[in-house]
Amino acid sequence: MMKDPVLNNALRLAQRKKYGAAIILLESEILRYRESYRFYYILSLCCLYTGDYGRAYTYFKSANDLKPNDANVVLGIAALNVKRGESGRALDLYLKVLEADTNNRIAKKALAILRKYAGSDELLLWIESGKIKQLFPRFPKSTISITKLLVYALSILAALAGIVFFTAVRRGSINPDIWTKEQREGFASSALPGDDRKNLVELGGAYQSILSENQVLEYFEKARSLFNNYDDNRARVEINRIMRSNASQGVKNKARILLRYMDENIMGFNTLKTNFSWREVQENPPLYNACYIIWKGMATNILAENERSSFDFLVGYENKTTLLGMVRVICPFAAVINSEQPLEVLARIQLLPDTSSGGASFSLEGAALHQILPGRD
Repeated sequence: MMKDPVLNNALRLAQRKKYGAAIILLESEILRYRESYRFYYILSLCCLYTGDYGRAYTYFKSANDLKPNDANVVLGIAALNVKRGESGRALDLYLKVLEADTNNRIAKKALAILRKYAGSDELLLWIESGKIKQLFPRFPKSTISITKLLVYALSILAALAGIVFFTAVRRGSINPDIWTKEQREGFASSALPGDDRKNLVELGGAYQSILSENQVLEYFEKARSLFNNYDDNRARVEINRIMRSNASQGVKNKARILLRYMDENIMGFNTLKTNFSWREVQENPPLYNACYIIWKGMATNILAENERSSFDFLVGYENKTTLLGMVRVICPFAAVINSEQPLEVLARIQLLPDTSSGGASFSLEGAALHQILPGRD
């Protein structure tokens, strides 16, 4: 299963007890992960450990809606009931957990504590002492420790292999050109064979731009390198250059292979490697077609529907001082947007036919929205 960079980063922050940073990261992506139980569970735990019990309860409920009666979620809600002094309700929830898992340690411990302090004020003292954290459910198990062990083992093997390799190179029994870094899926199959390298450009036809053979090869190899480094945004710019040019069909077919293997999951508020400014995109929209951007501004003319939202986005107007431009944002999901608060938008550029009005020839397909609250950004 492909790792989710946002949830993995948040989990690493939480495991280092940087709960506030994890909350900021997760809440900025809440629209993208509205159907993810794991997202709400990690977020609710972060709130729980920071003492923000109101938000913790809200997110635990969202997690429960997606995965009803999950033991960890029930334990979290039960701990909140203990905190609020609702021991009877908490007791019912802990018994419910034990019905499904008779060896659940947290539920057993909670029952022992509730019985020990039943009918006395000592339970309140126990809670206020901070010991209630003993009843909090745990964060999902991290693969980091296992990964580190593998890294250490592989490092030793790599060192031994390196000694053997360089010894073989010095003896002339191995070609050093075969020693390459790990390649992303799709990288090898996109390589230009010898025949395509002999025919890099088309001799006839109408194109938006005319490139030399050296330029075609330069832009294509740059796209492959960026792709292999998971910088899909910049790689797509180079591919757009090629697709609009007189590059041969062989080169364009290889470029399409890169597009096929690009990963939309690496495009997030905290994982987008390269962002493009309004001015860059406005100067040459076709070059940035299907690229992702993160821009700040204000929303106006908001249209909210059941499964779709759209608005005019005033780019650069988040401080109500400078307006860079306006573009329509169409989100394939329902969203609650406050037109009085600044907004941060993660979106994909969608090229539109040129208009005689001279306006922007692109719109934005919203991927995630982050309402910027006072004191948070």
